[in-house]
Amino acid sequence: MTTINCVILAGGLPQPGEPLYEMTQGKSKALLDMNGRTMLECVVDALQNAETIGEIVVVGLGSDLGMTFQKPVYHVTDQGSLLKNTLAGVAKLRELHPETNLMLICSTDIPTITPAIIDDFIEKCAPYDKGIVYNFVDKQTLEARFPHSNRTYVKLKDGLIAGGDMTLIQADLTDHNRDIWEALSNARKHAWQLARIIGFRFMIKFLLRQLTFADIEAVTERITGRPAQIMLNPHAEIAMDADKPEQVLLLRADIEQREK
Repeated sequence: MTTINCVILAGGLPQPGEPLYEMTQGKSKALLDMNGRTMLECVVDALQNAETIGEIVVVGLGSDLGMTFQKPVYHVTDQGSLLKNTLAGVAKLRELHPETNLMLICSTDIPTITPAIIDDFIEKCAPYDKGIVYNFVDKQTLEARFPHSNRTYVKLKDGLIAGGDMTLIQADLTDHNRDIWEALSNARKHAWQLARIIGFRFMIKFLLRQLTFADIEAVTERITGRPAQIMLNPHAEIAMDADKPEQVLLLRADIEQREK
């Protein structure tokens, strides 16, 4: 079975006025309690029990901060942005394992994922010839598993979808596309800047809700020079993240029920 090393993104601190600030009091949401374990511990537990996952680098905290893990994890301090944290995590894994290129990028706020869900995703990525494999979960799947989740959905021609929080990448993409990643990160909240990078035709199709998974795969391949895959994942847990207080409470209750 293929073994993939993993970067967990745990950076960023909720700021006053943001939805999770009152719950976290400005600390990382990775440290939020989820029925006796922190959110990060829940995610690391699932990854370390998955047969397909090797070593783990956590970006954003700098140390274990009193948490316990089944096996040691490596830490990288917060670099100040999502992109910089991702690149720092990738760099750390490449330093530890220069012979490996495939890596899993995972968010810290999907605490209901399980080892079986992780293994299923990794195994479905075979034969591991894509530069990027990204997950979506459709609204019907997510709402059936987590009713009233208050999740944000995007309307594509293929349906209403939510972005997943696990992505398989070929790490050397970051060597050759650094300027593009920087531009995409900086332009993500500015539609016309984004359109210059990904193409006006793509943006128009998105605005008209005519965008397909195939369109996303094609523009990703054009930008990166590598084939890409969009996976419609059958597991809602991979997209049920905690961005709002009601979502934290929903996930906390789900874990409590599962552990009874």
